[in-house]
Amino acid sequence: MATKKENQRQALLVELELHKIEFASLRQEVLQWIEAERQYLNLCLVAIGAGLGFASYIANEDLLVILLLFPFVFHILLWEMLKVWRAFNWISMYLVGTLIPRVNHIVNELGDPAQQIQVLGWERYVTSNFPVKEERVLTFLGPGSHFIPILAISVLVAAFLVISNSSGHMPSPTEWGLVIANVSMLIFEAMQSIALTRSDGRRAKIAK
Repeated sequence: MATKKENQRQALLVELELHKIEFASLRQEVLQWIEAERQYLNLCLVAIGAGLGFASYIANEDLLVILLLFPFVFHILLWEMLKVWRAFNWISMYLVGTLIPRVNHIVNELGDPAQQIQVLGWERYVTSNFPVKEERVLTFLGPGSHFIPILAISVLVAAFLVISNSSGHMPSPTEWGLVIANVSMLIFEAMQSIALTRSDGRRAKIAK
């Protein structure tokens, strides 16, 4: 008949196997998110190419509104990119705060607790060496995948205002509404990006 210690050991082995399956599943999910982000970036570049191709036709006052409608394509893509970033943060915080410490505890219980064996250390190493606050700000402001749709939206709205001013076009209430909507959404998306950058900082604190 199995002793209590043997039963505990067997339970830990079963839990460790389940964590291995969970880790493999999370790894696969991360790879899928990486591929999704790559696809969103490609769509941004395609949309920019299409916009440049139609640029010569938009000079007409009747078509200027396209400059205010086209940014909504980039808003959608940017939201999807932020969703990927958010998913990365959630998975990373779970790995660092829950899964990896638990796996390390199980491994030490199965082996020699005095040796303090550490496994799955890469995520903890990266987060424990995470950039300081100033470096995170520079990373956020620097060129990145999220920077492309933000830049595209800003350029399109600015182009509408510049062309309208130079051609003497008086924007209609609908066009002003679209300008306000684009700028408001852009500010909100920037706030989301800042919040995610802070979340990266919290993840780094968990690892220390």
